[in-house]
Amino acid sequence: MSNNTNNTMDKKINNDTTIDKKIDNIKNEKQFAKTWDKIFDENMDEDNKKALNVMKTEGMDAAVKHMFTASGRQLSYAEMRMRYG
Repeated sequence: MSNNTNNTMDKKINNDTTIDKKIDNIKNEKQFAKTWDKIFDENMDEDNKKALNVMKTEGMDAAVKHMFTASGRQLSYAEMRMRYG
């Protein structure tokens, strides 16, 4: 095989491994959120419940995006902290 073919295969293997790690991370994030849900659900306000539900169903990246967005606009860090503590 040519060196170029080897590099392409290495990139595909590395990319597949990266994708597998991302999938595993999302599964772990969702499981973590489900654990929090069982422990704190009755003591959470509605905003936090919604954010936790996003984390349970879509993972941490989606939850962070959700927490920094309100009424179609991006919230500042201070606004997000006021809403989610």
